[in-house]
Amino acid sequence: MLSTVLCMDKTQRIFTLSGLAIVLMLGYGLPSGAASKNAPAHVTLSSHVVKAHKVAFKGSYKGSIALLMVGPSGQSATSVTVSSVSGKGTGTLLGSSHVSASGSAPAASQCDTLSGQGSLSGAGSTLKFKVISSASSQGCATGTSTPTSVTVKALVKVTGGSGKYAGATGTLKFTGSFNVSSNTSGSSENDAFSAAVAGTLTVK
Repeated sequence: MLSTVLCMDKTQRIFTLSGLAIVLMLGYGLPSGAASKNAPAHVTLSSHVVKAHKVAFKGSYKGSIALLMVGPSGQSATSVTVSSVSGKGTGTLLGSSHVSASGSAPAASQCDTLSGQGSLSGAGSTLKFKVISSASSQGCATGTSTPTSVTVKALVKVTGGSGKYAGATGTLKFTGSFNVSSNTSGSSENDAFSAAVAGTLTVK
């Protein structure tokens, strides 16, 4: 009985030592070349960083501006609605392009602050902008009564873009002019306009 127990104990030791030897061989005893075959492949990750760059924008446009005089019927207008601005010309990276806009201004004095928004588009690209309503954005009548000419100086903030101007930011300055025939409330007219645009944009 005792000899049987001793024999079994010895057998268990042999199996235990054999198992340990197998573990050591698999985990530590393999040649470095063999171990590397089962090692995970080394993966190199790279990232592409898009750098922003500056673009000096210049453009010139001609077209028509639609005006609606707003106020008490038959009296001088108290405000002017710019129903639409539509023109054609050329612009940096846009080539032959189109300008469109709309807005408004009070008609309280000879120079009034402008507000509005618009876009420049061409060659599959677009720039969207909004007028910064401040002393830097005004329409000023040459005379105190109509008919008269109006000069426009407007600072606009670029709010977005597409194509070559995707992600564009910056400011542009519009300078232009047109003639007004009447400022009587309720009247509307379409007048010819011309404008130049310039500024620096940041494009991604």
